Parts: sequence; C-alpha cells; structure tokens
Amino acid sequence: MTDRSHDSVAAAPAPAVSIPIAARVHLAHAVVQHLAERAGVDLLHIKGPALLPDLRPPSRRSTDVDVLVRPSHLHRLIGALEAVGWSKRTDFATGSVFAHAANWWHDDWGWVDVHLHWPGVRLEPEVAYDLWSVDAGLQPIAHVPCPVPGRTAQLLVLVLHSARSTDRADVDYAWSRADDEQRSATRQLARALDAEVALAAALGELEQFRHDPSYALWKHLSEGGESRVAEWKARLRATPGTRARARLVAQSVRVNRDHLGLELGRPPTRNEMRQRQRLRLQRAWAEVRALLRGDRA
Repeated sequence: MTDRSHDSVAAAPAPAVSIPIAARVHLAHAVVQHLAERAGVDLLHIKGPALLPDLRPPSRRSTDVDVLVRPSHLHRLIGALEAVGWSKRTDFATGSVFAHAANWWHDDWGWVDVHLHWPGVRLEPEVAYDLWSVDAGLQPIAHVPCPVPGRTAQLLVLVLHSARSTDRADVDYAWSRADDEQRSATRQLARALDAEVALAAALGELEQFRHDPSYALWKHLSEGGESRVAEWKARLRATPGTRARARLVAQSVRVNRDHLGLELGRPPTRNEMRQRQRLRLQRAWAEVRALLRGDRA
C-alpha cells in the first residue's frame, strides 16, 4: 500500500473472507491482473509478491496490492475494479503529498493501491510508464503471470519509496547488495525519469541538490520533520506554477475528508468535519507561533 506516514493512516476493516493476509494478497494480485487483461489495461505489479525474491528480506510481508497503471488506461481499470465490488476510499488528490495513488477496498480481496506515477519521478507520467516498462517481465503470482518491472526498475522503486521516510530497510538490504553495474543502471534510470533528487534523498546524497526547488521537501520527508507548517512550506516551494500553488495553499487549510473517513471507518458527518477543521486551524496556528518564537530567539 502507499506509504502510510504520508498517505492513509487507518486500519482496514476485516475482510469478509477469513484467509491469511499473504494468501489474500497473492490472490488479489491475480484477480486484478485478470480484470486488467479483460479490460485491455496496461499495468505493472509492484512491490510485495511482484518483487524479485532477492530484493526484499524474506520477513517483509505485503498487506495490499500495488499496481502502476498506464495513465491513459486509468478509467478502464477503475471501471473494472468497481464493477466487481472494489470501492474507492481515497482519491489521488487527497491520498498523499504527491497525489500519486488512490486506494480501493474490497470486502473479500482487501486493498488495491492504484498508482498513476511514482513519487520522486518528475517526468510526465504517460512517458514515465513506458520507461518503467523497459525490460518488464512476467512474475507468477497465485499461478497467474503478472507483468512486473525489470530488476533495475524494481530496485529504483524500492529506493525511491525509502526516500519518503526515515526507514532505510529497503536501501540497506537491496541497494547494499547491488553491484556497481546494477547501481549505475539504477542511477541512469533515475536520470531518465528525472528522479535524481529523490534518489539522492534515499542514498544520503541530498546536499548535492541543495538548490533544487524540491530539496526542502525531500529533506523534510527523508529526515522526519515534525512540523506540518514546515512540510507545507516545502511543498509550496516544490510546486511549479501560480495556479498549482494557489490550489496547494487552499488545500493546506482544509481537512482531508478521505483521511478522516478512513480514521472513523465511515463517512464523516458535517459536525465532525467542522470539529476537525477547528482543530486543524488551532494546531496550525500553534505551529506558526512556535516558528515565530524560534525566529525571534
């Protein structure tokens, strides 16, 4: 699933069918692949059972299905998922800092995270999808051949994912075991995808990009900054265009209805939205005052 430190942060309801999570995730991958083929959807299965076995520790377990879809095929995939009972719980705009994924829930099959692009990649998503697909292969999941990225792309996915948190387990395991040729190929793919800043954040090389507009955001994410005000300032600096910045400022003061719904386990009422809105503004004002006191010190 998408990174819960910056995305959805609620426990999922219990599936209607009681089977082990690992088995359910494998079967859900197979179901999603069947639906994609039937709808003519290009997608890549990423993370979890889609990974090459030597890229993640055996103890790591996935609790959901992650797929990267060709953006122009998104509407087909949504239609296929919702036709068999998946319901959307978060939208792309509200799902994360990068608006990169939305979450669907099925009472039997659990979570599916649909990714339009991968955080850290600044290349146009439709073009980026073609690059992610270079050297793609088939990985059997629940005995169904599922398209997965090649080794270089899988390694880059893991490392870029690590850049969004202080957890370096994937980097320590996969990157440290990669040889020089594999690391070089991964850096080349990052350059092609315009993902070098995020890669540097994951590898402890971010200071090389100190003057990049996204430097402050990746520093905040990779080093675990606590202030929400600091995060929004960093996001504003990394966002190009006046209109996009205006939308971000408006978003910063509104309660995320999707996240509150996940927290409550149901759609929030108007009163709950108002209460959370007041709390959000109170916390923001407290952080602003703390920052101002720090500036004066």
